[in-house]
Amino acid sequence: MRHESLDEHWAYNCEDTVRTLECAEVETDMLAQMRLTQPNAAQQAMFYPVLDAMIRGVRIDLAARAKMAGTLLEELTTREQYFLSILGHPLNPASPKQMKALFYDDLRQKIIINRKTGQPTLDDDALETLGTREPILRPLLRRIAEYRSLGVFLATFVNAPLDSDGRMRCSYNICGTETYRLASRKNAFGTGTNLQNVPKGGDEEGLELPNIRNLFIPDPGYTFFDMDLKRADLYVVVWEADDQELKHILRSGIDVHMENAKVVGMPRQEAKKWVHGTNYGGSPRTMAINCGITVKQAEAMQKRWFEAHPGIHKWHQRTEANLRSKHYVENQFGYRRFYFDRVEALLPEALAWIPQSTVALTINKIWLKIFHEVKEAQVLLQVHDSIAGQYPTRDGDRILGAIKHTAGGITIPYPDPLVIPVNIKTSTKSWGDCE
Repeated sequence: MRHESLDEHWAYNCEDTVRTLECAEVETDMLAQMRLTQPNAAQQAMFYPVLDAMIRGVRIDLAARAKMAGTLLEELTTREQYFLSILGHPLNPASPKQMKALFYDDLRQKIIINRKTGQPTLDDDALETLGTREPILRPLLRRIAEYRSLGVFLATFVNAPLDSDGRMRCSYNICGTETYRLASRKNAFGTGTNLQNVPKGGDEEGLELPNIRNLFIPDPGYTFFDMDLKRADLYVVVWEADDQELKHILRSGIDVHMENAKVVGMPRQEAKKWVHGTNYGGSPRTMAINCGITVKQAEAMQKRWFEAHPGIHKWHQRTEANLRSKHYVENQFGYRRFYFDRVEALLPEALAWIPQSTVALTINKIWLKIFHEVKEAQVLLQVHDSIAGQYPTRDGDRILGAIKHTAGGITIPYPDPLVIPVNIKTSTKSWGDCE
């Protein structure tokens, strides 16, 4: 193997640098031609805030972490003993081989095929199907589901490897998702985890799962804050539709889901689910399946909904027209999502992209503004439509006021400008204790 000389290394690196610059110049011209210069600049501006959060990390309560791990291990052991007593042999629900042997060989259940892989499966949806088919299996299936949840909490979150200083650091990817929400994972040194879905725990069909966010604590002398956007997706849908009645309801603080329930003739919680699905392009058949009603009922309800709020239907038509003529949809910040598949099946996905991307970009712009204008505040985490961080407790009222003022300065540039209200919770104890 020939060893390259130092001059050859210099030449290689020099050429690499020049070619990279040439590529950048071509890409810059393309961005200008596609009217994407501003979105590109906004994405590039997130580099330093995100880098700051990655370097700083979040302090973890090590004692609480060890205690939580012990509790989860006890719960897992209890369920392992249950499997042994009921089945007469051990069972590892995390093992596809053991699960298939139990349900498809020993218990002779009809095999369920995963539509995506075409292979036999015993995922969560399959377990639910088995429970519907064979009610006698439900106690066992419930313990299996519990075992899986407990295992995920323990391995993915509680036992996620920390750095030597006891802090949790992950690697954020600014361009990690199509909706411009950040993606996160273990960092380059193999520590940390995906911090986009840190669970709050709570009751899950009789199983009390811990609030993992209780492990994330502020540094000494600091207060943790958790700021999210109120009903953010709904605000964007209403402004896309330019629906004056729904705008008035949201601005007045009236219970919008109760008002919508009156229109569609369903209880509040069912109406909330139904309206959300319909706004995002759910067909009468889809909504009938999801809500346990007939297709005829779903058609009648959608007719009432669109008659009461015609702007929603016009938004659907406008989005579909863009898909057919331009093969992309665009949000009010000028970001676009291109589609190359058949338009007929894309409308729900395209409709959902508009509010999801708008909300993600709004929370990122709030983070960027805090980074530059409220120097004492430290944003540590971004979780979908919220950010969390810490600020010095000694001057808390002033800094918290500055954070609120800064967040309220982000306007979504509709003809009727939209500022989504924010909700901020705080705690000197932990992220999970913010209230």
